[in-house]
Amino acid sequence: MSDEQTRTGPTLMKAPKTPQSLPPARREGRKRTVRPTLRRRGGSRAPALRGLLVIMVVAACSQGAATSTIGSSSTTSSAALPTSVTTTTLLSSSTSTPASTTTTATTRESPDPVTEWILAPAASEIPDKWGLVLTIPYGVDEALLGSAPGGDNLMLGPDYGAQAPDGTWWFMDAAKDRLAHYDVAGSYLESVYLPEDYLVDGVYFQYQLPRVLADGSLIAARFDETSTEFLIASGGDLRKVSVAGTQLPRGDDGSTIFGFDFDGASWSFNPETEDWRPIEWFRAQTGARYQIGVTEDGVAVAMPDIGVEQIMPLKSTIGPGRVHATMEVAVGADGVIHLFFVGISESDESTQLAGYASIAADGTPSPMEPMVDPFTSADPGSPSHLGVAYGNSTPYFMVIGHDGVEVYARNGGSAGRAEGRLVRGYQLCRCQLPGRQPIPASAGRRAGGRRHR
Repeated sequence: MSDEQTRTGPTLMKAPKTPQSLPPARREGRKRTVRPTLRRRGGSRAPALRGLLVIMVVAACSQGAATSTIGSSSTTSSAALPTSVTTTTLLSSSTSTPASTTTTATTRESPDPVTEWILAPAASEIPDKWGLVLTIPYGVDEALLGSAPGGDNLMLGPDYGAQAPDGTWWFMDAAKDRLAHYDVAGSYLESVYLPEDYLVDGVYFQYQLPRVLADGSLIAARFDETSTEFLIASGGDLRKVSVAGTQLPRGDDGSTIFGFDFDGASWSFNPETEDWRPIEWFRAQTGARYQIGVTEDGVAVAMPDIGVEQIMPLKSTIGPGRVHATMEVAVGADGVIHLFFVGISESDESTQLAGYASIAADGTPSPMEPMVDPFTSADPGSPSHLGVAYGNSTPYFMVIGHDGVEVYARNGGSAGRAEGRLVRGYQLCRCQLPGRQPIPASAGRRAGGRRHR
């Protein structure tokens, strides 16, 4: 790691004391995690904050908002940064016509630049620009994902998943105490079951925030009051590495994980060397440095390698009241930063806002588009909806539904394996979603295994 990535005393940019996405409270069984998004008041799905998390939120509310580093937030925001980036040549098309002295050159007006982002009420269904590419139902069969009781009479699905560079998918199948592997079309491939010493109290699967690196290794994390434990799965082998403090992984460059702690300080972790260190910037695989976070004034974006530093005000279509939003971030191989927002407006706190926007590699922001609210009662609460597979430029959007997991790709694009400059597209899964088939507590996953309680 270069010297410029190492913290150098006062140059480290600090964030507010509230992290962008709170870690889960320790669950009894699979109690829902603390959801790192702002839910409308009076909703039936909002989880309760407990213990240290309550203290953190109360303290932050008394401090006000400030500009955050990558993966940090103010009391009004959060930024989730799953990044998986590689260098890709973008093809652009242009036409030129030989000029003559008798012709008059014509110019096409450029669209007005986007100077603010305006969130609308959450769409009732996924927008047409996102096409369904993968569906995996829940069920007892080994080829299906599991669901398990999570308190409050809820059945929770997997704690999300991530796509590998070869186009396959890994899911954190907590109900079956395993990492479940599926091909690009959603057909079951294999499972890596977690031994009892990887489960809390020998029983509870609590890893989350998965991502797959360039070498195909899967990285996830779990948290307690004093430490963070990284799960590293590679080639069917498992190992775990603990570091002090609550370290929230929110991005990677294909080989190194980036995240932040409860004080808003950024860090990097290399799973191969097990080297953990403080840093100033997150990096894409291209080496590009960037910061992004929601502040009191809007979304602050810094891309120092191209001289971009800007704030995009956040507003809503339902009134002039202040918008409180959280966001997830994923960076594509083309350098585009993809953003998913969920929030509320003080004009009407009963209305859930949701939207998608992006920032081009040259720092140009796109308009905000309406987006669906993905939080179902089966959602475990992790900020892992938005992602981009390593070596790909098409973002995917994951929903943990009542009957199964659904994955969408933007513009019907591909999020499959990169082969040179060609990307193999998804194949639609033709399986039909059956009625809910929760896994009974008496169903053992294998001889000597323990059911999730």
